[in-house]
Amino acid sequence: MIWREHHTVSTRDGVSLAVTTYQEEGRAPREALLLLCATGVRQERYEPFARWLARDGWRVITFDYRGIGRSVLPEEARHTASMRDWGEQDLTAVIQWAHDVFSPERLVAVGHSIGGQLLAFSENHHRLGAVVLVAAQRGWWRHWRGWRRYGVLLFFGLYIPLCLKLFGRVPLSFVGLDDLARGMAEDYSRWGLAEHYLWPSGESQSARFSECTFPLLALSFEDDTCYAPKRAVQVLLHDYYVSAPALWCHVEHTRLKLRGLGHSGFFDPGRCPQGWWEEISAWLRTASASSLTLAQRAAANAPALASLARSVERTPGRRAGVGGGDHKEHLPPQP
Repeated sequence: MIWREHHTVSTRDGVSLAVTTYQEEGRAPREALLLLCATGVRQERYEPFARWLARDGWRVITFDYRGIGRSVLPEEARHTASMRDWGEQDLTAVIQWAHDVFSPERLVAVGHSIGGQLLAFSENHHRLGAVVLVAAQRGWWRHWRGWRRYGVLLFFGLYIPLCLKLFGRVPLSFVGLDDLARGMAEDYSRWGLAEHYLWPSGESQSARFSECTFPLLALSFEDDTCYAPKRAVQVLLHDYYVSAPALWCHVEHTRLKLRGLGHSGFFDPGRCPQGWWEEISAWLRTASASSLTLAQRAAANAPALASLARSVERTPGRRAGVGGGDHKEHLPPQP
């Protein structure tokens, strides 16, 4: 049986966050795993994955960013809460809480979409032993191709400003997400329209990614063309997380004769290929800067992620958030 317990964690600026922990009954896990949500997604969406991880021996921690789900903001704070706060305040607070309350021997994270970007803005990401990015991307509109590029441009440049003018928020319920309050939506729009992560002052914060040195394993998906196309994922890995030793698995489902997973299918036990969750869990337990390799496993109903993994090599001297140059991908050494 899996125990689920609800907690409240206070941030440095006084916001109360809704946090949930999962662990298997009768066990006292010494390893803890944070699940970081995508934009507008409530933590409950990841519950099947969290429960599976708990059965695999992890203490799993999920939470809602301020203004999302059960992390309700007081009226006076709704217009000032921002995506910057999601990283600088919320994620920082939850990492510190997990460290102080559970004293885990190993603390790791799985970040979905924006969750994989916010890590750079937390003040204590150095406490993380390893990180998996699922469909995490650099969301500048120019990283999309064809007509989708202009659809993304219209979303960031027209839909968000128009909604803020008309409603003071951005409705996203039509795609199953929570609405974004003004400050969050303004960050979202600014980051989508500019090449780098700009603060309201116009100052770029992209260099903060280069401070992240945790081992990374990134997953992207061929059919995730609306939210995290291959180019947008590639740029985040090569041009931003430049100090993080990394592996990248790009899943070409048509070539592999698999069902497409889109942006969120990895977290759906009915869609994710058998064995992939086991590979992710095992990698998070053992990954280090000197040992990134995914362990091989016997083939089940899909190729092992280990067979898809490529090491990420950056051009010498590349700085976070500075593009240009050719990208190289090489096979990691076989175990």
